[in-house]
Amino acid sequence: MSDAEHSCAEHCGIFTLGGELPIQGAHRDICYQPVRDNIWTASEGIYRTIFLEGNKGCIAFDTFGTPGTARAYQQAIARVFPKKPVHTVIYSHEHLDHCGYAADLAPEAKIIAHDYANQVIAARKSSGQLAANEVWQGERTSYELDGCYFEMIYPGHTHGDGNAAAYFPQSKTLFMVDTVADGVGYTTLMDWHLTHYVPVMKRFLSLDWDLFVPGHFWPISRDRFIEILDYWERLFDFGQQAVIDGVDPHDWDGLNRYTDEKLGPLYSKEFRYYEYGAMNLSRYMQEYLSGGWGIEGNLVPDTSPL
Repeated sequence: MSDAEHSCAEHCGIFTLGGELPIQGAHRDICYQPVRDNIWTASEGIYRTIFLEGNKGCIAFDTFGTPGTARAYQQAIARVFPKKPVHTVIYSHEHLDHCGYAADLAPEAKIIAHDYANQVIAARKSSGQLAANEVWQGERTSYELDGCYFEMIYPGHTHGDGNAAAYFPQSKTLFMVDTVADGVGYTTLMDWHLTHYVPVMKRFLSLDWDLFVPGHFWPISRDRFIEILDYWERLFDFGQQAVIDGVDPHDWDGLNRYTDEKLGPLYSKEFRYYEYGAMNLSRYMQEYLSGGWGIEGNLVPDTSPL
């Protein structure tokens, strides 16, 4: 079904069923606060991103995941900087829930993305997700836009395609989406590249920063970043042992009992442990039972310093 045939008044992403999609246009309250220097952060409570104050306008990272939330994000930026429109949007990666609605956030803005992400976006042709008109390739590039300096870093396969971090060396701040976040995270999406995830995320420890802004929940310290990576690293052993112990990754009652017994003594006080601990374990078990995610998931990760 084409966009013209879809009767929804909002951009519909990749939905193809005809009819209204009220959830797409629903308003979300966006909270915002300064981070450091010209960096600000915005969140609707679960998702988080950043935007920058430039000399003449603003640079927004990501768009949030619905047209209504993208508009609320734009309104939040405009409340902080009413005379500085969003002239640039930078995609962290290609997933719609973070980067799906530049057409509602700032349709005339320049859009920047890593080439890997943009290839997916161009092929997807999602309603509301605008393809980048400036792409970058490789591992690292720097930008000086409207008085704002930052570096974009693609450390390797982590989550989705072309998932890149923004590094602000003068502010000692690192921003990256859908990787490290406080507590026990959600990892059931198949394009979490688990073999590469921890080794390539550790590459960021070669850089000089002490504040990490994630794509979910709240900013965390460098020490907390390391603790969270330790959790994910240990899950490789727990996932193998659960298979060896005969746990069925589809038996949620059994998974929860096993998780509480094995992981609970170490991690039960972590944020969202009781929601996602068993899901995490199941996903790691599937990694061993299926053999990993595609070609890239079975290549040796680059662990060299950035």
